[in-house]
Amino acid sequence: MSIFGIAWRSIRQRPLTSGLTALSLALGVALVVATLVSAGIVKRTFASGAGLGYNMIVGAKGSPLQLVLNSVYYVSKPIENIPWSFYQEFLPAAERPDGVAGRFAGSVATAVPICMGDYFQGYRVVGTNAAFFSRLTPGYGRTFRFSAGANFRDDDFFAGVIGASVAENLGLRVGDTFAPAHGADDGKKHDPFRVVGIVDRTGTPVDRGVFVNMEGFYLQEGHAKPATDEGPAAASPAAAPATGGNGDAPAPLPFAQREVTALLVASAAPPGLPAEVMAMGLTQTINEGRDGQAAAPVLVISELFELFVRPLELVLLLVTALVVLVSAIGILVSMVGSALERSRDVAVMRALGARRTHVLAAVLVEALLLAVGGGLAGWLLGHLIVGGIGPWITKYSGVAVSLFSAAPLQELLLVPFMIGVAVVAGLLPALAAYRTDVAKWL
Repeated sequence: MSIFGIAWRSIRQRPLTSGLTALSLALGVALVVATLVSAGIVKRTFASGAGLGYNMIVGAKGSPLQLVLNSVYYVSKPIENIPWSFYQEFLPAAERPDGVAGRFAGSVATAVPICMGDYFQGYRVVGTNAAFFSRLTPGYGRTFRFSAGANFRDDDFFAGVIGASVAENLGLRVGDTFAPAHGADDGKKHDPFRVVGIVDRTGTPVDRGVFVNMEGFYLQEGHAKPATDEGPAAASPAAAPATGGNGDAPAPLPFAQREVTALLVASAAPPGLPAEVMAMGLTQTINEGRDGQAAAPVLVISELFELFVRPLELVLLLVTALVVLVSAIGILVSMVGSALERSRDVAVMRALGARRTHVLAAVLVEALLLAVGGGLAGWLLGHLIVGGIGPWITKYSGVAVSLFSAAPLQELLLVPFMIGVAVVAGLLPALAAYRTDVAKWL
């Protein structure tokens, strides 16, 4: 009989012990796979905000991290609002009512305002304009695509666009209406908005956003500043609103009563130079002033990685390493017990002419079979776990996760690692079998 046959027969003779040993290793490997894939999901969740179509966020003075978390990932609370007049300093002459370019306009390619403060069934409501989907991108040169409907128009005050996760989890379709709540889900209900478009899945926080025309957003109760007389600058926009959710056609809110939560800014690119060069100077100028602060999302996200993601990843890997160590000890205990039980069988093999090296190899092959079999079962179980919780992860992170989500490089390293564990765990019992005293057991 071949060495492989001897090892396989030994496993079959001890089905319960062998099965429990393989199961312990399978559970350890499943935890390793689930941890590696989960760590990759966490990284992708945060990295999804780093490649968006803007390189600067402008908001009220305060924590840059809070500004990025609120404006990019739609978590945390807004710091404060910034004046509408400050937003207009980023606009070219053609987009200002006075026809005079703002003082930052020469350094800006696009400036898109966002307004926060409302929720709809657990999702953040973002008031913005049509430029959010027409001028910005979901990252790395892509463009926003709509799985149904289209982008809202600036003159359609009570129109909204929803992300893919929102549409999937709440069952909203184009033509449906929804009424945001002020401040929290249990807050005062606002006027209804109409869904005119559903954004195709982007794998970014946009999938978890509810975007409404900020003209309609401003008209909701509690969203307007107290009225003041500031002359021509306080005039209303010269736009004819569409019919609102209540059948009326209200006038737009005067500029003097408006504020914005933040600005998503794409800086202009000087001739022959990247846009980041202009962004650095503009960031410094804004931060030296009193009106607001500017933060670079990429830098803040990198800091977030170092503060939260890296330590969490190390803790998870430490836990999985301990689990695999326990699994290896389980193999060791099983193999030692097997070696003690088979001392007489080993003596008989030796008496029939088997060499010591054959006995040594048979025990090591048995350990390899248990490790590889348990490891493959654990790999499959780990992916089944990830596939099972994938819809939940997608719902709350916006990152698409399925049975086939993987961390390819790290998972490939599991193969030689499992072989190493098997060799180390099987070495002691193999040496015990190698040194079996034939005369003693016969």
